[in-house]
Amino acid sequence: MATLNQQQQAELIIQQACKENFTDSEKAIYDDFILEAGVKDPAKMTEANADMLIRYLDGCDASNEFVANVVNRLAQVAPAHIMTKILLSDNDGDGVPLYQELRLGTQVTEFDTPCEIAAARQRQQRFFRTQDCDVEL
Repeated sequence: MATLNQQQQAELIIQQACKENFTDSEKAIYDDFILEAGVKDPAKMTEANADMLIRYLDGCDASNEFVANVVNRLAQVAPAHIMTKILLSDNDGDGVPLYQELRLGTQVTEFDTPCEIAAARQRQQRFFRTQDCDVEL
């Protein structure tokens, strides 16, 4: 089975995020956070706005769940090329892009050691491998 490149992964994540259903109060929470990050109009985001948001996320010690929700909400309104930039960012400098950190469960705002990353990947592979097994009881 061929693996998807990072660009394709980002596009799939954006498509999925656009299907996310947020309540009005959830939208308000994430929209307020995006505004606090300095993004006044997500629909007209620039790369400079994306960099600002990435730095803001990194500095706020947000949980992975909160970051994922911010990304999902932003994907519903921001240009796709900006979302791709955000998803492929690696602000903590550990060599793992944001979308993979969220998938692996490693800390998006903290440098993860190669051992931590390898362990997370191993847990993920073990999980997905068991999902494909045909087990008869």
